[in-house]
Amino acid sequence: MTPPGQMSSLVLPSEVDELDVRRRRVGVPGGWLAAAELGVADAPAWVLAHGAGSSARFLAAAFAAPVLHAGARLVVYDLRGHGASSHARRPCDHHLDVHAADLAAVAASVQGSVTVVGGVSLGAHAAVRAVTTGTRADAVLGCLPAWLGLSRPGRGPHAALAARITREGVGPTIAELRADHALAPWLRATLLADYPRHDAASLEAALCALDGAEAPSVAELRALAPPLAIIGWPDDPGHPLAVARRWRDLAPRSALSTLTIGSLEGQLSRLGRTAVVTVRSLGVDGDLRSPARSRPPGRGRARHGRPARPGPDRAGPPATP
Repeated sequence: MTPPGQMSSLVLPSEVDELDVRRRRVGVPGGWLAAAELGVADAPAWVLAHGAGSSARFLAAAFAAPVLHAGARLVVYDLRGHGASSHARRPCDHHLDVHAADLAAVAASVQGSVTVVGGVSLGAHAAVRAVTTGTRADAVLGCLPAWLGLSRPGRGPHAALAARITREGVGPTIAELRADHALAPWLRATLLADYPRHDAASLEAALCALDGAEAPSVAELRALAPPLAIIGWPDDPGHPLAVARRWRDLAPRSALSTLTIGSLEGQLSRLGRTAVVTVRSLGVDGDLRSPARSRPPGRGRARHGRPARPGPDRAGPPATP
């Protein structure tokens, strides 16, 4: 774990070492967010937020190559209480409104156009709320939505994890991950790379805050103006495919793709490639280098269903990377 009071630098995967990377801090109420832009400075931007316990490192590993290949740049950051961002040691520091405001601040700090605002799990929830409260984007990307509206305290996998963290702290969970070879190797490696880098008290607060937490409401999803691209897992109890389908059905214009956990083994970028294909299927402008552009967002009837085939069908991890 990062020792209390010790500041660290934003960690990115080695595969982006050859890219044009610009690091910065974004000031937010009560602290700062460690952010990085990858790719050509004047390209349209994808601004993405990760899930609880994850990191900008994971997002860069999964999204950098596909997003840059599509002619855009990628903007990622460590959520407050994670990695190189400022500590956030109270569960109230991890309310959805706080993370949505932080994502909005990162998007507002971007010079030039923002094509996509999105995220994974908690980051997906924050993206919808940020856009419905004023952040501008041509599309929203929601990977692995976990629920809809207010979750019931004490119910579900996130509540079970929160209860364990409250009793034991995060140390035993990390030790169990090290010994758990039943997890997909890429997922186990991802969690073990990220969890120990976070401030322990902040990580505990972030995971405990998931019990009874908010997600976008029915009204928010119905009011979403930009099209919504969704990625779901079919057999992850923490991020049910039924929730992804419900998000798809509620949003005025949307597309859903699914992936298997095994399909990411050795190629995390498959998640990013699937996201690019799904966004492109919605006709979003910006340089996505599609051989034939669809209509721009906001025109034509609502679009639900399957985009151009991104890869094999579908299964998911017991915990979000």
